[in-house]
Amino acid sequence: MQLEGNRFLVTGGGGFIGRYVVRRLRRAGATVRVMELPGRGDPFAGDPGVEVVAGSLVVPDDCRRACEGIDGTFHMGVLALNPSGANPRRCLEVNVDGTFNILEASSNAGVRRFVLSSASSVYGDTLEVMDEAHPLNSRHIYGASKIAGEAFVRAFGGMFGLPWVALRYMNVYGPHAGFGLVDSVVKRIASGQAPQINGDGSQSFDFVYVDDVASATVRAMETDASDEAFNVGSGEEKTVKDVTLALLELTGSGMVPEFRDVPVPMVRRVGSSEKAGRLLDWRASVPLVEGLRRVVDEQFHARPPVA
Repeated sequence: MQLEGNRFLVTGGGGFIGRYVVRRLRRAGATVRVMELPGRGDPFAGDPGVEVVAGSLVVPDDCRRACEGIDGTFHMGVLALNPSGANPRRCLEVNVDGTFNILEASSNAGVRRFVLSSASSVYGDTLEVMDEAHPLNSRHIYGASKIAGEAFVRAFGGMFGLPWVALRYMNVYGPHAGFGLVDSVVKRIASGQAPQINGDGSQSFDFVYVDDVASATVRAMETDASDEAFNVGSGEEKTVKDVTLALLELTGSGMVPEFRDVPVPMVRRVGSSEKAGRLLDWRASVPLVEGLRRVVDEQFHARPPVA
């Protein structure tokens, strides 16, 4: 689908990844409607090409209004991992019922394409490098809700002819994420506290920069690929210890990490994004050290690093 001149809905568009998606759409000449919960504010104030509407995914009428006059839907609104674990019932309402509601509203409004933001959590814990054919074996309510979302979007494609793509994001990081390893380490360094590492730090992940994730998300709307799920990662596997030491070096900090003898729930989550390269013509472009440097620059704003 062409971006320029079309109108797109981004649920959760005021969130960490969503803001990058909205900015990319605007640079491409699209107009955007952002659906966010009431009281979240308007991070796009002053841009006449972005309309922010207050609404909840759990309210079908809110979803219906948000989808009116829309050409394509990016469904990024979500109850995140930790809040989902703390409140499984709310996870069901937002991530499962809410996904159904926005799918139903999109289909009824004649939306021409639907991009679902899923997560690598659908795979569960595995030592293997996961491609998209890997079993979906999550044992967490958040991963289960993402599996359900993918099942619903597939069903809407089959029953109602709604073209769709699902994107399974790997370990996303970037400035001011508000979650995750990189965010936690940088905040501790900035406050003068030594970073903490659970276990020996050998746990490894596929770290992918937020703007690369946004580019994959927008690309999924542009292409003709449909009825497909794609991993979105950098292909750069790094351990928790590697990332922590790199951030200490980039900040010029003389601190050393504290290793904590606590259980580690996951030892490896790394995915292959070869399919996205082949069918979406997308590949990550920001190396980890460059992405970490951007996070540090944003956090410290040229202030002297904490020693």
